[in-house]
Amino acid sequence: MRIGFDSKRAFQNTRGLGNYSRNLINGLLNDYPDNRYYLFGQPSIDNECANWYNSVANQVTIVSPNLGTFLKRKLWRSYLMENDINNCQLDIYHGLSHEIPFKSKNKHTKYIVTIHDLLFLRFKQNFTWIDIQIYLSKIKYSCKHADLILAVSEQTKQDLIDFLHIPEDKIVVNYQSCSSLYYQEQDHTIKALVKEHYHLPDDYYLFVGALVKHKNIERIIEALSMLPKELQHTLVIVGKETNYKKQLVEVIEKHQLTDKVQFINYIQNEHLPSVYQLAKLLIWPSLFEGFGIPIIEALFSKLPVITSNVGCFSEVGGEGACYVNPESAPEIAEAIESIVTNPVRYAEMQDKGYSYVQKFHIKNTSAHLMELYSKLKTIG
Repeated sequence: MRIGFDSKRAFQNTRGLGNYSRNLINGLLNDYPDNRYYLFGQPSIDNECANWYNSVANQVTIVSPNLGTFLKRKLWRSYLMENDINNCQLDIYHGLSHEIPFKSKNKHTKYIVTIHDLLFLRFKQNFTWIDIQIYLSKIKYSCKHADLILAVSEQTKQDLIDFLHIPEDKIVVNYQSCSSLYYQEQDHTIKALVKEHYHLPDDYYLFVGALVKHKNIERIIEALSMLPKELQHTLVIVGKETNYKKQLVEVIEKHQLTDKVQFINYIQNEHLPSVYQLAKLLIWPSLFEGFGIPIIEALFSKLPVITSNVGCFSEVGGEGACYVNPESAPEIAEAIESIVTNPVRYAEMQDKGYSYVQKFHIKNTSAHLMELYSKLKTIG
């Protein structure tokens, strides 16, 4: 098959959507190398995405905008890419992050779009009016004109039905995976170097994700303040700094925990598995997510997880995680204490979590995706 991907995020984004795109493409390149793969976008030249591009360059064909004016380059992804899709004679075009280009009368190519979440509709207060309108317009168009919609979780599938009234039979859940770097124990020497490089303490709790309000990080800080002193290990917060950090600092100072919270703005992808494996717990009481990739990164790392008892989290964490009311700091504190003071339960969570998370192994998610591609290609 000739398969093309919207690779804007893969080429430019070092966070969630970029990781999703790169992991999906890597899985297909590794397990289904006989297909021809086309990456639509402009490769980065100055960040870790460039290293990824260099690692796959000899297995793919890059299709970039060859247009003179700035305006045309801006319009290419949404309006002008279709000409290149036709020229490549693709069997499948997969929009990896919420959109596909405006289509012509291309009868040969089947279009798929991945929808990660509808947070802009659930948390409108966190988005500007114009951003909401742009996101809504693009997603509505993509869902209407795609031949198949992929949701990253049953929760996202249900949101598409409830908010946008998308026919259920047009949506298929295809779970995302995480980097294969998480699949094995990191070398002790590497972990020691990572610990030293990021000044990590001997014992710490971990949060990984964007510093935004719905991640609910302030509840973790409040829970930390309620723990016995001997269990008040440092909370390491890994995520790009935003204005939300100011609110978190206020909560930290209120509870006199300045020496118990460490912010790390950025950690290289190849170092993150060590950061997970050195931690005592992942604490992730987000109010809502489309999926929750740090949960499976933790479970592959055999790190016990405390997360929310709402939304998609039980779908992602299975019986290997501990679920709490994300609005209740006392409940989070109780969960922390009950896990770290009970070695039998701790080991049980490690084993159950690692067993459950195999369903998200990239070989399984890639096999399901290729099955969907092949089935869609045969439909007239």
